[in-house]
Amino acid sequence: MASRPILPPFAVISNGDMSTILTSKVTVIQNLSMLSYALSWAGASPAGSVSVQASNDYAQDASGAVQNAGTWTTLPLSASTLVSGNTGTGFIDIDSQAGYALRLVYTPASGIGTLQVVANGKVA
Repeated sequence: MASRPILPPFAVISNGDMSTILTSKVTVIQNLSMLSYALSWAGASPAGSVSVQASNDYAQDASGAVQNAGTWTTLPLSASTLVSGNTGTGFIDIDSQAGYALRLVYTPASGIGTLQVVANGKVA
C-alpha cells in the first residue's frame, strides 16, 4: 500500500501577541492538497482580521533555513476571517490551493490577547 503524504498538526503561532501583526511559520504544501488552520485566542477584547498568503518562490534548505523570503499574495477566503471577543476559536480550510507555500497573517484592530494557531495538512 502506498503512503499518502500528511502533515501532522503543529503550531505555527504559539502565544502570539495580538496587539501586533503576527505572521505564522511558513508551511510548504508541495505534496499536499489540503491544509487547515485552527485558531484560538483569549484576552481583553482582541479584534482583528486573519488572512492566508501563498508563495511559489519561497525557498528553504533541508535544515529549514530560508533561502528566498518569497513573494506573498493574499488568498481570497470564503469563510469569515475576523477575530473578536474575549475568547474564541476559528477554523480556516484551504482545500484547493496549488501554491508551493502558505502562511497565516493576523492583523490587529484593537484590544489585546494571545493567539494560538495549529496547522494540519493531508492529501484529498
